[in-house]
Amino acid sequence: MQMATRVRIASFFSVILLVLSNVVWAQQLADRPRQPAMRTLAYDATQETVVEGTVLSYTAESPTPPIGAHLVLQTASGAIDVHLGAARFLQANNFSLATGDSVRVVGVSSGTRQGTVFLVRVIQKGGQSLVLRTANGAPLFVARTRALGAQKAQQQEGAR
Repeated sequence: MQMATRVRIASFFSVILLVLSNVVWAQQLADRPRQPAMRTLAYDATQETVVEGTVLSYTAESPTPPIGAHLVLQTASGAIDVHLGAARFLQANNFSLATGDSVRVVGVSSGTRQGTVFLVRVIQKGGQSLVLRTANGAPLFVARTRALGAQKAQQQEGAR
């Protein structure tokens, strides 16, 4: 009989310890600072701004998200990271960028885990202008790639 009582008491305290450890663990999770959630790069056309500056550097394939062509633009208020989209879209439209070029970009600033990035809708250099996104912010290089893929598929069907 004593053995059964000891087993019951040990089981009771084990359950109590398990419940308390869960409470402490939950409290620790609640107390730690929250990391900002990774959000999708939202393009809010109502927040569009125009920025002018000089290209400090251009990278066709940046390792920093969002993936694609980036440039660092020196503006009157400081240097900003500018996302242009797919470098092949720029090349297909004969739009090139080099250090020292003066450009004007229209777009929206958006926050990422790595910092703030400026999502470009329209870029202008000299007399040349290129639209990179729709008015709603959808990247044109994605739409153009899909359209070209559909066009190639239709051409292949016609060749059969």
